[in-house]
Amino acid sequence: MAIFQQPQDQGQTRTAGDALEFFAGIGLVRLGLEAADWRVVFANDNDPAKREMYDAHFGQAQSHFELGDIHRLSDEAVPDATLATASFPCTDLSLAGMRQGLEGKQSSAFFGFTRILKNMRDRRPPLILLENVVGFLSSRDGADFETATRTLNDLGYMLDVFVLDAKWFVPQSRPRLFIVGSQIPNEDGASTTVEDLVTTRLRPEPVVRFIEAHPEMRWNIRKLPFPPVASRKSLTDILEDLPPEAPEWWDAQRAEYLLNQMSERHKAIAMSWMNLSSWTYGTVFRRVRMQADGKKRSMGELRYDGLAGCLRTPKGGSGRQILFKAGYGTYAARLLTPRECARLMGADDFRITVPLNQALFGFGDAVCVPAIKWIAENYLNHLVNNATLRRGHAPCMVTAS
Repeated sequence: MAIFQQPQDQGQTRTAGDALEFFAGIGLVRLGLEAADWRVVFANDNDPAKREMYDAHFGQAQSHFELGDIHRLSDEAVPDATLATASFPCTDLSLAGMRQGLEGKQSSAFFGFTRILKNMRDRRPPLILLENVVGFLSSRDGADFETATRTLNDLGYMLDVFVLDAKWFVPQSRPRLFIVGSQIPNEDGASTTVEDLVTTRLRPEPVVRFIEAHPEMRWNIRKLPFPPVASRKSLTDILEDLPPEAPEWWDAQRAEYLLNQMSERHKAIAMSWMNLSSWTYGTVFRRVRMQADGKKRSMGELRYDGLAGCLRTPKGGSGRQILFKAGYGTYAARLLTPRECARLMGADDFRITVPLNQALFGFGDAVCVPAIKWIAENYLNHLVNNATLRRGHAPCMVTAS
């Protein structure tokens, strides 16, 4: 197992280990890992537009980005590392997709990832972290999730499964399913058995039910603390302060059209905001809904709980999230800006040099940075430290860049 990096001669800085970032997108998994003392030494994705954003932020010389289809990627091009991450496409697993599952054109990329792991043999990373939509659990009545977990078991990984919602870290509702695969057992008293597993917000009933239904699988379940939600920013905190004359704001006719797309209940909420002597903010997605008369209609659905909805890729008009503000007897609307989307993903200082739609696509198809940081600090780093101490090594060091 390629778990320990050897100390370098000088300029040393502590690191948890080296990581491989598959389905790297614009690099938000990397940002989360680096914030928890990991070093990403390899990235792969097949989207040149995302690579452009990745290189613009990290610098081309430091991106370690291999552009190409994972099904055609040679394991010989992949360096040794402690951890491999995979945020493989959710298109065929989500409710918004066609639910073709792991046999679908996009989500079958999972098998490209496992092929790489299999071919790496004794170079296989001892830790893996997979991320996808919660719908992965129920895709094709659970058959896809069972196939995936058995495949990872067969590669020698003990597994753990949990759910994190971005709203516990940033003002965005974005629940995601995570799988940790490990060749390193929990040895610090933080493990729990299948028999003792209980339902929590991190492991909701569908997760517990799946684990309990498959006791024959190799599990490595870790007790986890709950994220500190109280420290989260509000939606207002992440907004750019654009003046009323800024071109991003829609004209009155377009804003009125949006207001009239809302249901009577949502429109009443918006109108109540207008009566306040302060600004109130919400977000809106357009969705096609069946009406009482049997006809479909595009509706503007207002979110008024202080959170943004889940960022999506801007495919068609329904994928763009709209900011709605009201107060002082008036209202206004515009799209969320790329910078606001970056902040909703916890990537506040991400370098944005690309056009609007490209930026929205990049952030809409990414992973929440502080969620990854939390997993690294509360899970992955503990496993690496335990393995280090068990082997009698000092914490590993690498040369600072």
